[in-house]
Amino acid sequence: MVPRPRNPANKGLPQNLYFDARRSTYRYRRPTDGKWFPFGADRLKAIDAARQLNLEFMRGADLVGSVMGNTSDLFTGFLDTYERDVLPPRELAKGTLGLYAVHFRRFRKHFEGKAVDQITIRMIAEMLDALTPRTANQCRALLIDIFNHAAAKGLCPDNPAASTINRIEKKQRKRHTIEGLKAIREKSPAWLQNAIDLALITAQRRTDILNMRFDGVREGFLYVVQQKTAKASDAAWIRFKVTDELQTVISRCRDDIVSPYLVHRRPDRKKQKQAQTKDHWTQVEERYLTRAFKEAREAADCYKGWKEEEMPGFHEVRALSLHLYQKAGKDGQKIAGHASESMTKNYQRDHAEVIWSEAIPDLNISEITG
Repeated sequence: MVPRPRNPANKGLPQNLYFDARRSTYRYRRPTDGKWFPFGADRLKAIDAARQLNLEFMRGADLVGSVMGNTSDLFTGFLDTYERDVLPPRELAKGTLGLYAVHFRRFRKHFEGKAVDQITIRMIAEMLDALTPRTANQCRALLIDIFNHAAAKGLCPDNPAASTINRIEKKQRKRHTIEGLKAIREKSPAWLQNAIDLALITAQRRTDILNMRFDGVREGFLYVVQQKTAKASDAAWIRFKVTDELQTVISRCRDDIVSPYLVHRRPDRKKQKQAQTKDHWTQVEERYLTRAFKEAREAADCYKGWKEEEMPGFHEVRALSLHLYQKAGKDGQKIAGHASESMTKNYQRDHAEVIWSEAIPDLNISEITG
């Protein structure tokens, strides 16, 4: 017999937990005899308690399942399935997958030995509370998606991550000043100077700067596909006109190292593990760029009195670039690849025609580069 659908007021609540609209409180119905128990007005506490009780009442069924050969699915096991089956079709960027891998290691350590349906709201909340707001919100969003897929497979009755609350993120990093970035650039090796100059001229993200190639310069344009937004916006496909300003930077990128990438370096020593993750041995990795920029900033000692969390990184070079474009009365929107409105996807699986958004990178950066 098919059970009756739950009252709208009880949607999102675990089985056996109900909301009493007259008293604005929650109550739990014991499944063995139907007896009611008041659970108070705190929604999170009521949900957490109901889930724990439901697990206790399910233990009898678990014993039967063990005899029949059906053991509870471990969360770590389902995480392997999620990585193998759910993520690949999404064609996520390499940087995003790298960030997910960090979060997955955290999840495996925190929920080791736990079945999917044993993880409670409290367990997740305790893990998130120990993280910074930004990292906590990233982990929460990922866990919500993981548990949505687990619930769809019948591995858990509801989504405990969805019952947690998003943290408020306060932006603490300050913007670069012209004098500050100039000082950092002077303390940077040649390859990092080239990366800074490209970021100033093109206002692109770290990933896209490091992916710029010499063979991407053709017919008077530098072609760039923004990794972060390529699947969502036409503006992500940009061809930059090779202006005198941009050509100066591209020319400086050519040196005695043979590399397909504009930003490149000769590593101190070749590591087998790194070689396997790179397209070319001269390619600069994102984390290395971030670390090198921080070292140059510390050597420059240009932002005295600023707290560590206020120190701008390489990412903030983009913000300075857009500010300088605006100050010069130029259109920074096309340079940055920002779409003014929701646009159709530029590239689809069955449609290979690409329409490139043209931008003119003609910012004078001599005040910083000398």
